Amino acid sequence: MEKKNRLFYGDNLEVLQSGEVPANSIDLVYLDPPFNSNKVYNVVFDHAGDARAQIQAFDDTWKWTTETENTYDHLVNGGGLPPTVADMLESLRNIVRETNLMAYLVNMTPRLVELHKCLKPSGSLYIHCDPTASHYLKVVLDSIFGAKNFRNEIIWRRTGAHSPRSSFGPLHDTILFYTKSDSYYFKVIRRPYTKQHVESRYKEQSDGRWKFTSGGNVITGAGIRSGESGTAWRGFNPTAKNRHWALPRFVAEQMPDGFENLGLIEKLEAAYQAGLIEISPGAAWPTPVRYLKPEDGNPVGDIWAYQPGTGGCLFGTNRAIDEDVAYLGPTAPERLGYPTQKPVGLLERIIRSSCPEGGTVLDPFCGCGTTLDAAVKLGVNWVGIDITYLSVDLIRNRLREVHGESIDETYEVLGVPADLAGAHALFAKSPFDFERWAVSLVRGTPNQKQVADKGSDGVVVFATGKKTRAKAIVSVKGGKGLTPSMVRDLEGVVAKTKKAEIGILITLHRSTKGMREAANTSGSYTDWVGNKYPKIQILSVEELLSGKRPKLPPVVPPYIEAKKRVDTGDQHSLFDAPEAITKKEDVPEEEAVSLLAADDGIEE
Repeated sequence: MEKKNRLFYGDNLEVLQSGEVPANSIDLVYLDPPFNSNKVYNVVFDHAGDARAQIQAFDDTWKWTTETENTYDHLVNGGGLPPTVADMLESLRNIVRETNLMAYLVNMTPRLVELHKCLKPSGSLYIHCDPTASHYLKVVLDSIFGAKNFRNEIIWRRTGAHSPRSSFGPLHDTILFYTKSDSYYFKVIRRPYTKQHVESRYKEQSDGRWKFTSGGNVITGAGIRSGESGTAWRGFNPTAKNRHWALPRFVAEQMPDGFENLGLIEKLEAAYQAGLIEISPGAAWPTPVRYLKPEDGNPVGDIWAYQPGTGGCLFGTNRAIDEDVAYLGPTAPERLGYPTQKPVGLLERIIRSSCPEGGTVLDPFCGCGTTLDAAVKLGVNWVGIDITYLSVDLIRNRLREVHGESIDETYEVLGVPADLAGAHALFAKSPFDFERWAVSLVRGTPNQKQVADKGSDGVVVFATGKKTRAKAIVSVKGGKGLTPSMVRDLEGVVAKTKKAEIGILITLHRSTKGMREAANTSGSYTDWVGNKYPKIQILSVEELLSGKRPKLPPVVPPYIEAKKRVDTGDQHSLFDAPEAITKKEDVPEEEAVSLLAADDGIEE
């Protein structure tokens, strides 16, 4: 199977500037760049000290530092930015000054320039941000994409409630939608009408269909026309009333194949015979008939706000208003422990709207992989980039858990060590990411934060019965100073850790004879069916890269919270409208005029 999809471990700016993602190759970019939306608004405008920013997973903080100053000077003095963008950045600094917010904008601007380059002319970009920074990002995006290519500011309800005492509750995030040109792919998706709307404007027929009865449907247009459109039919003469026949598209859509080949008067007669045009005694004009179709509904607007408690109010479904993009509650099955995680339904809506069939979506800050998960589900190609190995590992395990182990055959991971030299390079670059990567080699869950590990860099969970679980503690040593005391220390951690039965020591350099002797005398663990496993096991990175694995009972996959989803039968009625618009275009006039109403999971 050809691996069309790619997951990069690295800085997205370096990946994009390397040419790994070719220019004009991406249909849709979605990005949710890190920013501390939990801070009080004024904090991001405070002048920051010169402490070097440490951007780690789950730390959505950008700081103005000496390094930021150097980056800014480079960008505005010929550092690869278009002149108008460099001018914009200088102007913003005069307003925002040397603040954390300005550091954020300095970091984001060259990335957005590169993302613009990789988009196809028909491509779109959606950037997810909070109200603290959205208007500044819009200025940046206007300078890169052009103000005329701004399409929407989407308001997405990100939480259920907040109760501040001196302001309105902050409940929403902002998603800015830009296109690269005026000719772009966009598919109109619809949410169902409310039951009240349908019941007030349609009448259920004996065959179960709902017929539109509220008037407003017309079959003629203003002005005289020559030819068939001005010809009298069944006693009605449009020319006499300064009008002409104009058969609505919705009538043709309800007719069988071949209808489009008929002449206009033949079409009127065929539609009349099919019951799709009615003539009432004394009526000024014939009336076209429309029946409610399963895919009918209001085109989705720019406010995406799940409304709890509205289940059952929409026609043809028991789902609540905007339930497909509902925010993630604290106990949502999708939760992976990633604070800025977005619901997969939100990304599905964006991909369905702006990525054509067979297209490619790029997420340069792919975090816990929601965009990639949604892309797999919808059958589009994807590219993901993240700067932390924790995210890369989480994504790989999430995709396996949701879509099956065979998903590994559909994509390649780039930027991670493929050999011993690469492992040494990773350790030199980031010892913490080296630890995470090493833990992932044994299918373990690494520590999420860079804190004192107390002898444990991660855990592997394995089964001890049908419903019970135990742990193997993983300790990673990247340095050369290896001693038997490290084995004894790991024994102590295993002994003191609840539900821990095995210790795995991973070394970048070859272990010493004394270490191996200490491990051999540490005893064994016996599982529930009598199989024995070494209590302490030492594996080198070289051995792991060659395929060797620790001896363990059946392992429980990491990040097990990512459940396999089961589609509900009525979910697709939200999205399966057939129309795809390939340029900037409003809802067709005849539609607009006539119808629209508007703990770690281990059991004790």
